[in-house]
Amino acid sequence: MKKALVVLAIIFAATFSWFAYLSLDADKRDQEAAQVPLITVMEILHASDLQEGVKQAVKDENFEVVDSWMAQAREVGQAANLSSEDMDYLISETAKDYVVFNAKRQLYNEAFEARYYALEEVETLKEQYPQAKDLFPRTDALIEKRDAIIQQIAVAISGNEQPDEAALEEARKQWLVQAAN
Repeated sequence: MKKALVVLAIIFAATFSWFAYLSLDADKRDQEAAQVPLITVMEILHASDLQEGVKQAVKDENFEVVDSWMAQAREVGQAANLSSEDMDYLISETAKDYVVFNAKRQLYNEAFEARYYALEEVETLKEQYPQAKDLFPRTDALIEKRDAIIQQIAVAISGNEQPDEAALEEARKQWLVQAAN
């Protein structure tokens, strides 16, 4: 009988210890979950209002406004309880350079789109926005496709595989009319 009582006591102690361990482990996980920030640094830096504000400031060449947007980003980071490393990044020039870089790429895309539809050159745009140099091959390919479409329109207008300048001009006009719509 004593052996059964000892075994039962050991089983009871082991079960009690196991539940105590699970309770402590759950408390630890809850504390860790409470420390996880609600938002990440990249989510802050890619927020649409921040990106639009920085883009407008870069367009206006008003870098004091960029600093103001970065200050707001830091406030959001503090409110979201970001880690000290993340806050250090938000304070850094690297973060500011990052948002300015992205703003310039967005400005390039917008300006390219306008020039694409207006049949204007883009070489000066490329010089103005070297931050978008990885996009240049893609934009060049789009221009080639656009020019091929205009060429096809001119062929359809002239009925000749080698359209004359008048047919090409008419094709460009039709492109511009369609782009305006």
